[in-house]
Amino acid sequence: MTFLVLLALGLLMAVIYVPLRIYLTLTTRSRRLRLLQRIRQLRQKLGEELTPEQGVVG
Repeated sequence: MTFLVLLALGLLMAVIYVPLRIYLTLTTRSRRLRLLQRIRQLRQKLGEELTPEQGVVG
């Protein structure tokens, strides 16, 4: 009987933990990807703004 209770609790934990872990991993990767894209976008904008100024001054 104890074995069945432990087995049921283990299965319950797995049913809750696995989808939760997958969801958290996917959202973290998505957030990280958006952040990297934002950084790239800002670098491009900064590069575009600096290029004409360098041509005028230099």
